Amino acid sequence: MKVNNYIVKIIGLLGDYPTKERLQFQNKLIANGYHEDEASPELKSTLKDIFYREFREIMFVKRDDKKASELLSRRFSANHDDAIRFNKLNRGKEITNTYEAFVKKSEVYFFGEEIALFSLTIEVAPENQHIEYFSDLINQIRNFDAESVYKMNNLEQKSKWHEFISRKYLSDTKLRDENENIKADEYSGSKFKIFSVFDTPVGSVDREPTLYDLGTSSPLGSGSGAGDYAPHPEYYQQIMSNKISYFNNWQSLCLFDSFTTIGTDIISYENQKKTWQDTYFRIYLFRLFFKYNLFRYNTDLNENTVKLRNRFESFLNNYKLNQISFNFLPNEIYSKIGLALRLDEELDTFQQRINRISDAIQEEKQSRMNMLLQAVTALSALGSVQPLLSGLSFAQQYLGWSNALFYAILTLMLLLLAFGVCYFLFPDQIKKLIGKIKKKK
Repeated sequence: MKVNNYIVKIIGLLGDYPTKERLQFQNKLIANGYHEDEASPELKSTLKDIFYREFREIMFVKRDDKKASELLSRRFSANHDDAIRFNKLNRGKEITNTYEAFVKKSEVYFFGEEIALFSLTIEVAPENQHIEYFSDLINQIRNFDAESVYKMNNLEQKSKWHEFISRKYLSDTKLRDENENIKADEYSGSKFKIFSVFDTPVGSVDREPTLYDLGTSSPLGSGSGAGDYAPHPEYYQQIMSNKISYFNNWQSLCLFDSFTTIGTDIISYENQKKTWQDTYFRIYLFRLFFKYNLFRYNTDLNENTVKLRNRFESFLNNYKLNQISFNFLPNEIYSKIGLALRLDEELDTFQQRINRISDAIQEEKQSRMNMLLQAVTALSALGSVQPLLSGLSFAQQYLGWSNALFYAILTLMLLLLAFGVCYFLFPDQIKKLIGKIKKKK
């Protein structure tokens, strides 16, 4: 099936970047040929008529307030023309087929100190622009460990796909490593996300089954019931409930691993293509960013619940948007993607979980405080401070200690007692402080 025009992008996770590390990474990107994206005055005017200010400033334009811009989002991009060959391997690691593609553009999106994302724009040679080829290619480029072959210094080099991306486009920022603690790898999964749009001739493709095949990376024909990978009707209906369909000439399918669109005359012109590759793509990207952060906060939940809750509330204040546009279609796509990713459901579950843990911690602290107050009350009942001081003076004379030695030991004992009380009342904070001191050593 011939494809007239297309857009194929992969999306990956970089992890969260505190301000210092983020600025260092941005400087590396600029040194490697990236530039910061900024919308033209004409585009700003157009966007102002389409999107609410919050979404517009997060995903498209820099805020006038420099400090606020630093806290929210920055976008960097670079153009390329890198030829890559992907080897499809069987279980015996023998090459059964090869697919050639070109990386034309790389983009990195920072969202303040939250999770950062990147994307690569993929193209293929004209003779390969048909649905069957794209189906097989997407199956390869979505896998972190796909075998990629490229030229360096006129010599062919071979590596895993994620390793090549890290070295070539991300300034050696690793995406995964079995021997290192790469935090993002804890919730990135094993596949890149795919955003794809295919413009096909009228009647040349049965859109809905092909949407299923491309969106789930299944062999072509599976959605129509052919082959061993054909879905059960109930599963097929469950997947296709995430379909977006408002006009006769296109349909989209949103899943967590992909956003796939098939239509006719939807990206035939430059303005149409920009709408899909910039506007609708960034809506999907923003929703993925929100989903990934829910993964991140779930992963970090037991580290410091009170502090995490404050950070999470700040995250929601900046990025939880119910509506993004004055227009119907962007809002509908935004809403449908949220439903497909089950964002509200997961957000409610996480908020209930963090509130339960916070309440349990508060109850435990209150219980410890009550025990301490009872101990103080019991000591107070033994009498005044004067007998205690007399007893200490008698002990000093009996042991024959000098005043300097006696008060040094007394001070040390009081410090140890104070540490014990603090550890009893705030065990998590003390453990965290001890961990930081050990790391510095």
